[in-house]
Amino acid sequence: MTHSYQKHIIAGVAVLGLLCGNCSILKKTSSSNDALPGTWQTTPIVVDGDSRDWPSPYPNYDSKSKVAYATSNDGKYLYLTMETGDELTQLKILKAGMIVSIDTGGRKNLEFNVNYPLENDNGNLELPQGDGKQDAAKHAEKQMRQQIKKAMDQSSQLSIDGFPNCSGAYTMSQSNPCGIKLKMKIDEYNELIWEAAIPIKALFNKDSLTSGDEGKPITVCFSVKALKPPKSGTVENANGGMNSAMGSGGTRGNGAMGNGMGRTGGAGGHGRSAPENPLAHLYNNTKTWKQFRLKTRH
Repeated sequence: MTHSYQKHIIAGVAVLGLLCGNCSILKKTSSSNDALPGTWQTTPIVVDGDSRDWPSPYPNYDSKSKVAYATSNDGKYLYLTMETGDELTQLKILKAGMIVSIDTGGRKNLEFNVNYPLENDNGNLELPQGDGKQDAAKHAEKQMRQQIKKAMDQSSQLSIDGFPNCSGAYTMSQSNPCGIKLKMKIDEYNELIWEAAIPIKALFNKDSLTSGDEGKPITVCFSVKALKPPKSGTVENANGGMNSAMGSGGTRGNGAMGNGMGRTGGAGGHGRSAPENPLAHLYNNTKTWKQFRLKTRH
C-alpha cells in the first residue's frame, strides 16, 4: 500500500466518523409515516454512472445540498443514486468526499456506511480567478471544469464501514467481499452521477427479501464534508471569476456555470437566485437524508 493511498484511507475513516455522527444527531428516531413509497426494480440497475436506468428527473431533491437522489430495490439489491449538476457541489464531493449511510431499521442510527469518493487532496483546491467582468465567464468555467475532471480522475479509492466481513479500504478496481457495486462519473450533460447496488445479503444477512419485508422503512443519508477555507483573500479574488461565470444577478440555469438542465433535470432544473458569495456552499457540511419503504414482488 502506497503512502498516498494510506493517507487517503486515514482521512476517509476520520471523515466517516464525523459525518455519520452529524447525520445521526439530527434525530435518533423517525416515524415510518414519513417514509417515501418504495419502488420495485423490475429490471436490475446497471451500475455504470449512467442515469438512464433511473426516473427522469430524479424524484427527490434537496435544495440546500443541491443534490437529487432516488432509491429502488429488487429481491437481491438495494439501489441508490445521487446526481448534481451544480459545479460547486461536484467539486466539494470530489475534493472533500461523500459518505452514503444506511439504517435498515428506518431510524437515524446509520449503521452501514460507504465512503466514496474519499477526501482528495483538499488543501490543493484551485479556485477560478477573475476580475468580476462578464468576459471572465468562459475562462472561469473552463477552470472549474478542469478542476472537476482532475478530481474525478483521482477518485479511485473507497472505504466501507459497518458491513460484517467486508469493512475496510479498497480501490475502485478491486471487488469487495460484500459484492457492493459503485460507480461515479460526469455524464454528457455535465451531471455528476453516483450509483450503488448493495446486496440485501450484506444489509439483512439473508439472501433475498420476502413478503414480510414489504413496506419496512429504510433510512439513507448522503453526507458531504465542507472544504477547508482558503487563505485570506483567496475567496475574494476568486469571487470575481465565479460571479462572472454565473452571471450577474438573475437565476442560475442554462449557460456557463448553471445547474444544467440536462437530460435528467433533477439536480439541474431548480433555478435559484445567485447568492452574494457563490463560494459559500463549498465551506458548509451538508446532509441529505430520507426514509424509503422496501418493496417486494407483487
